Amino acid sequence: MRNLLRFIIRFNFLILFIILELIALSFMVNTNPIQRGKVHTRLNALSSHVYNSAYSMTQYIKLRQINQDLSKENALLRASAQLNEPDSSRIIDGFTYVPAAIINNSVNKLHNYLTIDKGLSDNVGVDMAVVSSFGIVGIVKSVSPHFARVISVLNNQLRISVKLSGSSFFGSMNWVGDNYLEVNIDEIPSHVPVAQGDTVLTSGFSAMFPPDLMVATVLEIDQASGGNFLRIKARLSNDFKKLAQVYVVKNEYADELDSLIDANEE
Repeated sequence: MRNLLRFIIRFNFLILFIILELIALSFMVNTNPIQRGKVHTRLNALSSHVYNSAYSMTQYIKLRQINQDLSKENALLRASAQLNEPDSSRIIDGFTYVPAAIINNSVNKLHNYLTIDKGLSDNVGVDMAVVSSFGIVGIVKSVSPHFARVISVLNNQLRISVKLSGSSFFGSMNWVGDNYLEVNIDEIPSHVPVAQGDTVLTSGFSAMFPPDLMVATVLEIDQASGGNFLRIKARLSNDFKKLAQVYVVKNEYADELDSLIDANEE
């Protein structure tokens, strides 16, 4: 308060001059229609300029998020582009994509599940992958004639093989239950270059998920003490609280591949 008084005393003539100028300007505008119109025109122009500048700045800030969303959408662009009929399926690169709607979902438990409106009558079976236009969602756990229960990526019992974009190194992704937007990635060798913002994709080593589907974006990298592997925290590309539409994915060659693997392991 004392500093304010000192400021007013020090600049009292300047403050008085500004007040008088404002009063004079107000009288001139209110008593002269021509001047009033000019002032209003300039004020409108100024406000438009400020608005456009603010809008441009907002769009620039959003540009990074827009680019990220576009890259996520490209992960299933070919699939979604060919799924023109909402209740039909298509075979793309050896995988059948069946559109489905989520009718139940949870994100706040250690073992989260989803329920979708497709089942045996729609050729949906156990161990099929479930994805969305923004990334992976989970794996079918059980089915009935018209519904399926899906073990969510937000389930600490589920581990998924992933890789870093532009790299052949793969690791294992797992949700630990702390944050429904974040996962941990282990088993990436410590010598592999990783940076914040790098993209995490499906490795293709599982017969369930097609390769190169969007999974997450790297947030933090930690060199585990004394270990040969990195500990990576990543942000999921899917916001599981917003999920509504998904695709059930069937590998048309899964049975053949499983039979070959089982035969070689005997």
